[in-house]
Amino acid sequence: MSNQKTYDPFAMWQDYYKNVQNYWGPSINEKVGTEEFSEWMGKVLEGNLLFRNMTDKNTKQFLEQMNLPTREDLSSLSSLIINVDKKIDDMEEQLEDSLEKQITPDALKKDMVSLKKEVKEIGSKLDEVLNFLKEDLKGKKDPNVEKANAK
Repeated sequence: MSNQKTYDPFAMWQDYYKNVQNYWGPSINEKVGTEEFSEWMGKVLEGNLLFRNMTDKNTKQFLEQMNLPTREDLSSLSSLIINVDKKIDDMEEQLEDSLEKQITPDALKKDMVSLKKEVKEIGSKLDEVLNFLKEDLKGKKDPNVEKANAK
């Protein structure tokens, strides 16, 4: 029993294909290589293109009459959606960047305290400068000021 072959449909199909190819192959190759076949194939392709154009035109008219979107409408809509999505992504990035750069209340408080200290220091230095100038003016009386006071 081990010598029995099982039925293989693929082997039968393969044999059939080889036989048909051997029988019809040379004559088909001969016909396909002729100028008449090329002309006929060109006419078939032109007819196919004409049919395709008519079908596209009729389909577009039908869709417009039924108030349904065409392929071009859907394509332009999808490109608009993609553009809006990109703009939203850009805005999100800008928002995240501005939030990262934003000063926290604690940091703002520290900056205000240091600014107050600096202003006080500047004020005290200005007071010192004014006092120095007053003392300097007392020590050196300006003759123009004395003349003006005398008049």
